[in-house]
Amino acid sequence: MLPVHQRKPPKTLGRFEVGAKIGGGGMATVYLGRDTRADGTEELVALKVIRDELANDEQFAAMFVDEAKILSRLSHPNVIQTLEYGVTGPHRFIAMELLNGRTASDLWDALVAESGKLDLGTAAWICARVAEGLHSAHELVDETGSPLSVIHRDVNPSNIFLTHSGEVKLIDFGLARARVRVSKSADGIVKGKIPYLAPEQAHGKPIDRRIDVYALGTTLWEMATMKRLFKRGNDVATLKAIRDAHVPDPRDEDPEFPEALWKIIKRALERDRDERYATAEEMRTDLDAFARASGPHAPKLAALVERLFPGGEARQAQWLRDAAAVRIPAETMAPPAPVPIASSSLLDENGAPPSLRTPAAAAKLPPPNPPPRRGPESNDEAAKATSEGDEPSGDDNAPLQKPSGPPERPSTRLAAAKKPKPKSNVDGKGRTKKPTKTKKRSETGKTPIAAAPPEDKRKLWMIVAAVVGLLIVLAVLTSR
Repeated sequence: MLPVHQRKPPKTLGRFEVGAKIGGGGMATVYLGRDTRADGTEELVALKVIRDELANDEQFAAMFVDEAKILSRLSHPNVIQTLEYGVTGPHRFIAMELLNGRTASDLWDALVAESGKLDLGTAAWICARVAEGLHSAHELVDETGSPLSVIHRDVNPSNIFLTHSGEVKLIDFGLARARVRVSKSADGIVKGKIPYLAPEQAHGKPIDRRIDVYALGTTLWEMATMKRLFKRGNDVATLKAIRDAHVPDPRDEDPEFPEALWKIIKRALERDRDERYATAEEMRTDLDAFARASGPHAPKLAALVERLFPGGEARQAQWLRDAAAVRIPAETMAPPAPVPIASSSLLDENGAPPSLRTPAAAAKLPPPNPPPRRGPESNDEAAKATSEGDEPSGDDNAPLQKPSGPPERPSTRLAAAKKPKPKSNVDGKGRTKKPTKTKKRSETGKTPIAAAPPEDKRKLWMIVAAVVGLLIVLAVLTSR
């Protein structure tokens, strides 16, 4: 049998023929799939497949099953559609609709680059469609009619997909929480992108569907103002801003900002969740009422995507034709723009299984009120921490900026240690001193022994167990 990393991709998964590899990372691979119907027509889909070497990892398999159970029950035009999930041989897979377009985050970046703004009616309409998809997820029930209590937990512009035809799709349910989930979050771990957390998440309190309403409110505020609401210079400062929950009124800077839209934003972002919209459907109703006067918005959105990304739809269509012509999974044929999938968390570039890594989208909460530093150096240390980025520089609500270069990494340069002056081996009378022996042991007389890492201990016990088992077998054979 070939090693796992040398095995060929499967030829079929469920009812789908596996085609060109179109993406992937350390956790899963995405292929172009083809479903040939009885009438001869074909449907192209995205097939997400767990990497073979991770298929037997219990925690990862639990994550995959959790996501598949949620996605299989979701059926709404504003949520990415899951067509099938299952296991073919050793391969676990999810088949999803293949979408072409850009994320709301991409749209932002392009508008910021040209110092543009998003039409407020279109922004409200986009968020109304997301609210509609969210409500369908929140209202999911199981086979007996019992609520599944699904919470997305990662609503933000990068998970809102805008197609070239003007459709709005909510994607990435990889961090969703539901009653049917097998895998659980560790205590004190908050999942989701930090700038879009609700105050109750930042305080480590129990959560419900209203955290999704809050995240959508944050997204709407940012789409309407083209500024960041809670994002600061670092995660700690961002969490503090979320806990404070101060939401600036856009009318202070723009007297013409519609009061009706501000009322929707303000209600969605109430610090007290009991004062918030109780459901995403309530928020959708108000958003559609505001957007109706300036509609229809789907053609506007399609035209905006084409203007900001000229030729994008044609390039995507050409790539799809080329990829569909490949009948054997070969080297990756990357699309011009990323193809959305149900869960980006399963395509993390980190190759370790979840049991051996910290989720990129999970954050450990700091204490709500960290104790102040004490001692004479506390003021100097606090000033130094601020100068090194603990607090944001400039306006907290600065417009979105495209990074001018790669993100700065923390400096790893260490201060040079002072070299001690070499001691003279000549005494005061000009005689040469006898060399002293170097002490190889600690003051206790024992050589310190480094503790073996847990992985080495496990390997050692496995070897010991194997040796013991071999000795037992030999003893049995000798006794015969």
